[in-house]
Amino acid sequence: MSIGVLHGSMPQTGRIVVISGIDGAGKSTVVESLAARLATTQRVTLVRGGKPQAAWLESLRLGLRKSSTDGGTGRSQARHKTRIFCDAFPGIVLALLRWRLSRRARRLALAGVTVVADRWPTLEYGMMDGPKIARDQPGLNGAILRLLAGWESAIYRRVEPADVAFFLVVDESTAIRRNAERVKAGKESTEDIRRRYRENLDYQPIAHRVERIDNSGTLAEVLALLERDLERER
Repeated sequence: MSIGVLHGSMPQTGRIVVISGIDGAGKSTVVESLAARLATTQRVTLVRGGKPQAAWLESLRLGLRKSSTDGGTGRSQARHKTRIFCDAFPGIVLALLRWRLSRRARRLALAGVTVVADRWPTLEYGMMDGPKIARDQPGLNGAILRLLAGWESAIYRRVEPADVAFFLVVDESTAIRRNAERVKAGKESTEDIRRRYRENLDYQPIAHRVERIDNSGTLAEVLALLERDLERER
């Protein structure tokens, strides 16, 4: 979605600027505010790099997971098939969609557009925005899962790196409070936020440069910090 029109002189090349971080870190607010401010002086496009990349994919994944839970036998073979259909196939499709998004973002940047992304893929298994199938390699059970895990890993390695990724950091209590305050369909529970906070606090988006930014202050403060950082690279 394009949200800005050039008002000043357009840079010859754009860049991919990522706002990442754990749930409740304030990503959405910062992304939209930063994109709007940058759009006063340059062409800006806002993209979403998280999950789901497509509503139909998420609906399929949830439907498969529900059906497998309702009719699961608990046997090892059933769990193996469940993992293939509920995790592996949707995981491959999600990886392809994220790779395609990164290619589109890079084409826009080469055309002089500043791409501001809400989240970005990572190469780290089990982390949000990262590969899921090969989380427990090399102990994958079955040749099909091992094959799909290899494909997924190869796709993520081809993701275009962002030019800079700002990883927003807040303490756990702030993340929980902000999650409780936001209006969102299917919002994560407090336990979900606590678990995801501890699992994803140190992950690294795929980027040439990653900067960790304290977002416990005001929106104006963090925006000023981001803009100063970006301006230094011009």
